[in-house]
Amino acid sequence: MSFLKRMFGGGEDPMARGERLFSEGQLGPAKLAFEQALDRAKEAAEREAIAERIDACLDALARGHVREAQRLLAAGELDFARQELMSALELGVSDEVRADARRVADGLERGDAVEHAAEEEISDEERWVLLSGAWDDAQAEEYAEYGEDFERALLAVHAGRHAEGRPALEAILEDAEAPRYLWLELGRARLLDGDREGGREALVEFVESLAEDERGMPLLAAYVELARLADEDGEHEEAVGFYEQAIEDFDDDPRPYLLFGHYLRQHELFGDAVDVLEAGAQLLDDLRPDITYMQELGLAFADAGRDAEAIAELERVISVLTSRAQVDFPPEGTERLAQLHEKNGAPERAADLYASLARGSDVQSHFRYHREAGRLLAELGLAEDARRMLTRALALAPDDETRDAVEQRIAALG
Repeated sequence: MSFLKRMFGGGEDPMARGERLFSEGQLGPAKLAFEQALDRAKEAAEREAIAERIDACLDALARGHVREAQRLLAAGELDFARQELMSALELGVSDEVRADARRVADGLERGDAVEHAAEEEISDEERWVLLSGAWDDAQAEEYAEYGEDFERALLAVHAGRHAEGRPALEAILEDAEAPRYLWLELGRARLLDGDREGGREALVEFVESLAEDERGMPLLAAYVELARLADEDGEHEEAVGFYEQAIEDFDDDPRPYLLFGHYLRQHELFGDAVDVLEAGAQLLDDLRPDITYMQELGLAFADAGRDAEAIAELERVISVLTSRAQVDFPPEGTERLAQLHEKNGAPERAADLYASLARGSDVQSHFRYHREAGRLLAELGLAEDARRMLTRALALAPDDETRDAVEQRIAALG
């Protein structure tokens, strides 16, 4: 890919290249350049100074994840916000950055701000702070030009008063001299108001209006939304085009690869999903693994029939979490890993994984996890352990039919 040349940059001194890329905001390639410089450095003082620059890259990347999480929270995208905060906590080095990520994460777990807003537990002033805290500098500068009318309109949209907020944004657009980010907000407002075509048009206007130095996270969010809309309308080639454009514009960021890989996997293009995810994996930090990315790659391997690679990747997820004293494993990847182990002749490991899931936070699936663990333990001849798991499953059985089936399995244990 053409971006590899820019990342590894010919004969330029890696330290100088790292500083240049850092100043340009290309944090992933900057970190790679500093790491290359660290490999060449001999003196302890020099190595320490370079290590500090690597840490600065990681902190800057983590701050970007926190800002994106705040934006996603404001939009009500809790799952994606959690992923961003997990990445921030994995990347962050300094206590200050990690504390910021933890503060936002704790707030999310207490209940998202949008939900509180709907219950009128948050003031417009607090809502505005939440929204504005996620904006890029250029975005904030443009919005400041529109004054209080814009603030009232945006607050109305995010409070669910679309019929009030959207016309106000449309009126502001008519008088705006060089709108850019305003198109983004108007696109969201139109979509929330049920105007899909108008929303798409506004988002396209936003994408086309940005200068080269304004290509930040709002642009990535627009690409993803446009891809979603195109896919819903059956325009799959257009959806793929938006993902490919996102990868081209954000070639130092693994997130477009993650999103595109997930899209391809959902459309059963498993080989293509693996190719995309493996390409993006080159941008990940091996010292601070991205659990979400690893799981998606493992699932893509599994869907593509590459069992050994799927098991290795999904086991990496378990290993990383265990090393952090975290035992609440991600349900989708862990259950798929259990299925792969059973398929490939390791029922003991499969039973262990189901038992772990049965102790996890996915309480809605606890019946299935207990039942599957009990089934495998019974097949392994571990009657007492199987009885314990099946008895717990019996207490969680959702209906008489499944309850009868579990009782039969318990009876068969003797």
